[in-house]
Amino acid sequence: MLSTPVHQIKNALAQALANLPDFNNMNPFQKGKVIDVAFKSILKDLMDQFGMKPGIDYVDDLGDTEPATDFVALSKRADELITGLMEGKIIAVSGYLAKSKTGREYEVKAYYKRKSVA
Repeated sequence: MLSTPVHQIKNALAQALANLPDFNNMNPFQKGKVIDVAFKSILKDLMDQFGMKPGIDYVDDLGDTEPATDFVALSKRADELITGLMEGKIIAVSGYLAKSKTGREYEVKAYYKRKSVA
C-alpha cells in the first residue's frame, strides 16, 4: 500500500493549484473535486507511462467518496515509484526519440532513475 500519505500529496497539489486564479474562485467543495480528479489523472498517467497495470500494480477505480484513499499501490514497484517521486529520490524521464551513431532514429520509452547522490 502507498506509504506516502495521500493527504500530503493532495496538499502539495492544492498548493500548486492555488496559483491559478480560476481555482481560487471556487468554493471548497469544487476545489476538493478538482484536486481529486487531478490527483487520480496524474497518478494514472504516471502508472501507464511506466507500464504498470491496474489491478496488478495499483487500484485507481475507488469511488469519489472513498474515505482517505483514492489510489492504492498494490505492488512494491508502484509504491517505490510514487514514494521516490514525492521524496525527490527518483527522477521521471519522459520517452523521447534518439539517434544512434549510424544515424538511425529509435524510441526510448519513459523510465525513471534514482537521483545521484552528490
